[in-house]
Amino acid sequence: MVMKLEKLTDEQLAKRMSKYISLIQSITVRAEYYSLGRCSVAEMNELTADFLKVRDGIREDSTYLNYNRDKKGSKLLWDKYFPSVSEASAWGLYAEPEKGFGKDFFKGLEEAENRLTKYYSYDYWRIIAEE
Repeated sequence: MVMKLEKLTDEQLAKRMSKYISLIQSITVRAEYYSLGRCSVAEMNELTADFLKVRDGIREDSTYLNYNRDKKGSKLLWDKYFPSVSEASAWGLYAEPEKGFGKDFFKGLEEAENRLTKYYSYDYWRIIAEE
């Protein structure tokens, strides 16, 4: 079920974006650590689940907003959130974690994080979320 993003407050949107960014950062750190040595099946399953959660969430948000462009909702939604998730969906998170932590996997994570923080930094999203 897709959330009606236009009904979210700016604080709720910022929290949602902050969660996406922090999860991508967490996945990156864990994948770098796991790529250095062995990783348990449970840890790999958790990393894969987190990756799929953030990838699918960003894609759902992007698709929902692309098909509901009636401009209802806040200025933050349309001016910052929408372009960020649209670009992250298009340019990042395309590698599959089951295939290992190669260059494409890390490049996709980096690209997604760069797109999500293109208009507002992670810290600024956190500030909006706390107000």
